[in-house]
This record gives sequence, C-alpha cells and structure tokens, in this order.
Amino acid sequence: MDTAPVVTLIIVADLAITCLHSYQEWRGVGAPLWRNFGAIVGLDLPDRWGFPFFTVLLTLVLFVIGFIGIMGPLGAGWTAGALGALIGARLSDALVSHVLLYWVGYRPNPGLPSIPLYVLEALFLTWAFQARLMAAPQVAIIGLGIGALSFVLVLPVLRLVRWAKPAWQRPPWPRWQPIPSWASTNPEP
Repeated sequence: MDTAPVVTLIIVADLAITCLHSYQEWRGVGAPLWRNFGAIVGLDLPDRWGFPFFTVLLTLVLFVIGFIGIMGPLGAGWTAGALGALIGARLSDALVSHVLLYWVGYRPNPGLPSIPLYVLEALFLTWAFQARLMAAPQVAIIGLGIGALSFVLVLPVLRLVRWAKPAWQRPPWPRWQPIPSWASTNPEP
C-alpha cells in the first residue's frame, strides 16, 4: 500500500474529505457550525472567532495530521500517532459533533451529510495503514485518544468560554426546537 502514487491519491482524498466537511460546516444547511455549538451551550460566539477556529484552524490541523500520518515523513512514532489522531478525530467528530447531537434533537446539523465519508475514511486508514499503526501501537492509541478527545471537549470548552464571557451569554438552545434566532444566520422577523 505504500507506493507513491497510491499514497498520493490517499492524501488527496483525505484533503478533499476534510475540505468538503469543513465547507459543509461553514456553508451547509444550518451553518455555520460554531453558531450551532454556541447555541447548544448558550454562547453567542462571534463569527470573527468561530470562522478562524472552527473552519480555518481545524481544517489546517486535520490536513497536517493527515499528511504526517499518510505520507509518513517523520518516522514510525509520529506516523502512528498522527494516523491514530486522524482516525480518532474522524470518528469522534462523526459521533459526538454530528450523529449524537442530531439524535438528541439539535437540528439542523451542518456537516452531517459528509459523516459517512469520515467513517469510511477512518475504517480505510485503519485497514490500509495497519502496519504503520502497529509499528508504534502505544503511540497510535495515544493519538487515537487525543484525536477523539479533541471533539469530545468542544462543548465543555465552549461552556467555559460562556462562563468567562458574560456578554456573550444567551439562553441555551432547547432540544427539538428550532435554532434560536440569535444564533441563526437567517433570523426570523
């Protein structure tokens, strides 16, 4: 699986999936995602903070860890850790940020349409690069935990920001209700 053309194709596919998902979270139905997350915890997160962190930085971080894991330029430990982090991030983002929130009534959920690609990519990476993961299994597991934890912590961190920034506090979004008008990109008159 480690032939240059195949690995190049995999990194291009990884970047395309990352960009598609990031675009959906930014411009998809009910987007941008940072407003949805903020609404869940009752935080009016300004676009000037949401866009750079939730769209730009997250896309860059996912691309960097994908590049390190798939291309393997930094040795076995970094490769296994980055692959583990990418797999953990894909699965955690899919389950925690999208499927679970949709399931408990927070709809719309931008980014949800590309979640099957995230899960398929995580499964494919686990299969295709199992030798790289097994070259440093403890590091791969640590990477998996870090990748997963990074998405598990999004709402708790936003709750801390809400506490620290009283001017940004708003009533939280009740489950199974439309997104609050203060968080919507299309407020109702």
